[in-house]
Amino acid sequence: MSTTFWLILGGLGVVTASFLFKRRKLPQLPDVADEQFLKLYKVRFGASEASILEGRHFVAKHLGLPDRKLSPEQKFEWLAQFTGFATEYEVGMGDLEDELNELCADAGLKPPSQFPATVGELIHEITRAKVAS
Repeated sequence: MSTTFWLILGGLGVVTASFLFKRRKLPQLPDVADEQFLKLYKVRFGASEASILEGRHFVAKHLGLPDRKLSPEQKFEWLAQFTGFATEYEVGMGDLEDELNELCADAGLKPPSQFPATVGELIHEITRAKVAS
């Protein structure tokens, strides 16, 4: 059999293993209803409900997690255990950092010196950049 076949088969194996890993780990991550997410976020940051939930969806999409699994106080390093294999987490976090830097540049803002540690802090920075642009 050709090398291409084995590479494709190996890739499918990695994707399947990652899917099964997430399926097993995600139930351990508690659900956070939209109302609870908004309440927790507003206590710390304030902002419109639409922009908060839009930010939550944006972060969840990049991490490959359902929106309902994110809470504003969750640290990204802790969420890594629920996002599948390390490369998926790294790619998602890299994409989030690139997106934040691009939004800040478009708004004429200096990006944060350190990447936000929590979901809520990142949504706050994203919202701040969108409002400024």
